[in-house]
Amino acid sequence: MRGRGHGITLVELLVVIAIIGLLLALLLPAVQAAREAARRAQCANHLKQLGVASLAHEQIHGFFPSGGWGSAWIGDPDYGFGRTQPGGWAYSILLYLEQDVVHQAGKGADAASKKAAAIQLAKTAMDVFHCPSRRAVGLYPHDPKSTPPFNPGIGGLHIEREDLPLVARMCYCMNAGSVYLGWPSVPYTMNAASSFAGWADTSLCNGIAYQRSETRFSDISDGTSNTYLVGEKNINPDYYTSCSAPGDSQSMFTGWDEDNVRYGGKDAHSGTTRVFPLVPDTSRGEYHQCFGGPHADMCNFAFCDGSVHAVSSSIELALHGNFAARDDGNTLALEQLQ
Repeated sequence: MRGRGHGITLVELLVVIAIIGLLLALLLPAVQAAREAARRAQCANHLKQLGVASLAHEQIHGFFPSGGWGSAWIGDPDYGFGRTQPGGWAYSILLYLEQDVVHQAGKGADAASKKAAAIQLAKTAMDVFHCPSRRAVGLYPHDPKSTPPFNPGIGGLHIEREDLPLVARMCYCMNAGSVYLGWPSVPYTMNAASSFAGWADTSLCNGIAYQRSETRFSDISDGTSNTYLVGEKNINPDYYTSCSAPGDSQSMFTGWDEDNVRYGGKDAHSGTTRVFPLVPDTSRGEYHQCFGGPHADMCNFAFCDGSVHAVSSSIELALHGNFAARDDGNTLALEQLQ
């Protein structure tokens, strides 16, 4: 006669489930850590590409990408590079990221076509400008309180607020140094720019990008390996997708703004003592003028020599300011970043 098989009891089943749950609990943090390490590496790779593109810009034009005019302007292919280009640094390096078609859209066109091209530019998202630890590449709401770009302004034809309900954003900012520039005024038309008297006094600016900047290698007296070029920016995580936080409300191709430049260290030139620490993304406090990013313990930076380094979030404020200032006389070993 056949013997009856022994079935699994409820107690045995519960024990097996408990063991599987314990193994998953032990494995999950390791999997998450591995995924975050991969995302950090991808973020560093993006910064490497942005750094190389910025260096190519400097090699061809003799200066690093300009900060542009202001947040109420966007890149225009008919206005060259440097002081005459209203768009910010992200727009100026498109040619060196193999994005010629995006950069040249609307070149030499009539007003209606230039307006359409500027709107399309503002809505062009690119993977290389995003940290994968933060949010997906795509379009996000344009803050309704933000001024739409004045472009093209030909024949009174402007971009209206309703033309840009969604825009592309980025996770990186160029180094503006340790001297806070404030909110300088901008011209309201292209024709007015050449005689505009309200441009900011940038004589004290000690970063790489600021309003109408044309920073040269020779301006970086502390050495290119000792000076930040582009880094991750702090964003309040409560507004990752709504994008109504200061410093994350405009298209990434607009001109000089805290959406695309950030500061580091202590500023003693603004009339009040401002500080710009390195702060990982947090919902506590307001750090929209600071570098940071979604990583809890570090922030990736591309330096002016093209190298990329992870900077500890616990870096001392003075040391952070030394790496933000291009000419403060402090030449520091990279080992001090850890």
